[in-house]
Amino acid sequence: MGGAAVAADLLARVRAEIDVRLAELRPSVAEYERLRGAAGALYEGADAPVVEAGGGARPRPAATPRPAAKPRQPAKPRLGASEQAIVAALEHGSHTVSELAVVTAMSGPDIRESVRRLLRAGKIARARREGRVAYALSDTA
Repeated sequence: MGGAAVAADLLARVRAEIDVRLAELRPSVAEYERLRGAAGALYEGADAPVVEAGGGARPRPAATPRPAAKPRQPAKPRLGASEQAIVAALEHGSHTVSELAVVTAMSGPDIRESVRRLLRAGKIARARREGRVAYALSDTA
């Protein structure tokens, strides 16, 4: 066997040993990373030491103060397709539930539920027309 063949054989054997060892250690490395993440979450802001890969410990750096959170505005209710259809119909004037059913091609129960949501959101208001309950866009909409 020539020198080149011996070198190639040795290189192949070393690569195979490295691949086997990597396969053996992969679960341990994954567990180490999970534990390190968990420890970081548990010790956040505390003065607990951080364990290094070699087993040594170093002091945890001081936590940096977070900026104060801005006060949250209440979320504006989003209009669904049925609510948008009703609002679009009411832009042309007040309508009763039966008129909205004709204009929007929606069922009565769907219209009543959407009207309830729109009333709660302040988008529409009850109105009376010819002695019947009708709905119109509110002044604040």
